Amino acid sequence: MSYPMAESPRQNRILASLPLNHYARIAEHLRLVELVSGEVIGETGEDLEFVYFPTSCTSSLVSHTQDGDSSELAMIGRDGMVGVHLILGSLRMNHRVVVQCAGQAYRMPAHVFLEELSHCQPLQQLALCCVQALIAQMAQSIVCIGHHSVSERLCNWLLFNSDALLSVQLHVTHEMIANMLGVRRESVTQALGKLQADGCVASGRGRISILDRDGLVTRVCECFTQVSQETHRLFERAGGLSDTFSWSLPERSDISAISGQGLQKYQDAYDFAPVGFVSLDAKCRLLQTNLAGAITLGIQRSQTQAADFLSCLSATDRDIFSAFHQEVLSGKCRRHCEVRLQAGEHRSERILRIEATLGEDGQECQLVLIDVTEERRALAQTLEREHQQQEMLAKQPYMLWFKDPQGHLISANARLIDGVNRTLDEAGLEKLDAQNMPWQFAKAAPMLSASPEA
Repeated sequence: MSYPMAESPRQNRILASLPLNHYARIAEHLRLVELVSGEVIGETGEDLEFVYFPTSCTSSLVSHTQDGDSSELAMIGRDGMVGVHLILGSLRMNHRVVVQCAGQAYRMPAHVFLEELSHCQPLQQLALCCVQALIAQMAQSIVCIGHHSVSERLCNWLLFNSDALLSVQLHVTHEMIANMLGVRRESVTQALGKLQADGCVASGRGRISILDRDGLVTRVCECFTQVSQETHRLFERAGGLSDTFSWSLPERSDISAISGQGLQKYQDAYDFAPVGFVSLDAKCRLLQTNLAGAITLGIQRSQTQAADFLSCLSATDRDIFSAFHQEVLSGKCRRHCEVRLQAGEHRSERILRIEATLGEDGQECQLVLIDVTEERRALAQTLEREHQQQEMLAKQPYMLWFKDPQGHLISANARLIDGVNRTLDEAGLEKLDAQNMPWQFAKAAPMLSASPEA
């Protein structure tokens, strides 16, 4: 069963096809990276440090001759991954991997991927599916190079990248496409010019816009359809197998089966909740956490067992939380506190609101972690503006401010209006104090200066 999620690793088809109980473990090791066009993320003969799961970028397996000429062997997008040689037991790259269209991908350390591959059967099936799809694409490319025109191969290249990126805007140069197709740059420019004249594309400097996808489909060779259908067939089969491995239940009564499915849904809701859930023992050691909790604390779920929660907090707030923790364990009613989360390598200091309650066994403290950093910063800025307003008024003892019936502000020196209070009342002028000053005035206050005393 597939659970695609927008703006997440699950935009990649391999990760989206994994059952959630397997994906939850793998997700801890995925890190988002931005890849730029032309970037080399794997070199021939070298060990690959990371495997990559593209979500909004494309890359190519490229082979080079001794003379420096290059040719594209296969393209990798959201349907695949970079690092298939690991699946086949090789630690070194067989080909160079070059980013074609810039975008995002999620990477995982190669050794972690190999470890997951050894005991996660659904990942094995999906990874082998990726290998088969690449083999099919490479085999078809041999036919394509020998029997189809540059224009047909160009349409194939454009359609693949557009479908992989879910975009009609491709940021790529004619030179790069020529290197991938193994042809002269002039041939690509000429083929693009014809497609542009037919209204299929619009070509600019470093950019190609697809205007008529159906027009490209009518001009592409049969290789595009064959590779697309084969990839779809392989993933459909692998998706079905992964569902069987993960969700098949032993024979039991229908009521028990329904109950088991319900428990799985609750587990999924806990794992992927948008707020952090954390359980602590009596010594403030972590017992359990969901994904959001682990991400908030900057730790991996596989390392949470018996980890010290206090070490994640700012040193000045540890005593505050310890007292709060003991109060909860003593059986008092549910309450909350606010503490600062220690800055990490990839995050600044955060402010957490922690809701806590005592577990059913009386030995466990259950926490909900809510990030209120932005809310507290906004409040601090508001208080600072009010403080500046008060200071400005305090420094202008000889200046009084009034508001007329139309709401206009009028300032006057205090000595000039001594003894004319009756006149002011008749004019309908309202004297203003600090609390009644208009908000816009408070913002402009630092720019105002006191009038000279008469």
